[in-house]
Amino acid sequence: MARIIKRCEIWLINLEPGFGKEIHKKRPALVISKNSINLQTNHVIIIPASSQIPAILGIEMVFIDKIKGLDKKSVLLPVFIRSIDQERLIKKIGVISKIKLQEVEEAIEIVLDLKKENYLN
Repeated sequence: MARIIKRCEIWLINLEPGFGKEIHKKRPALVISKNSINLQTNHVIIIPASSQIPAILGIEMVFIDKIKGLDKKSVLLPVFIRSIDQERLIKKIGVISKIKLQEVEEAIEIVLDLKKENYLN
């Protein structure tokens, strides 16, 4: 039976091998791609999480508290957003709230400079 992978789900993923300063290891990650993309392709777009939380969070980071399935407080790191093969997904471990999703979307706008007013000048 095929897995159904949805936006807003947190999955344990395997990012090995990593190269250079890329984020790697088995770790939680947020699926951010649209559900239709997740169904129609073998890839998902993810934002990795880290339990190494800096003393001061940058505006491009999103704090997530412990949720069912996620044992540690963590920070999502949109600067490491990437597409991965669905084979890298190990198991679903949770879901974020719609409010937290809004924070993630705002962080992505910052990281990718997607504010429309930035293109008018």
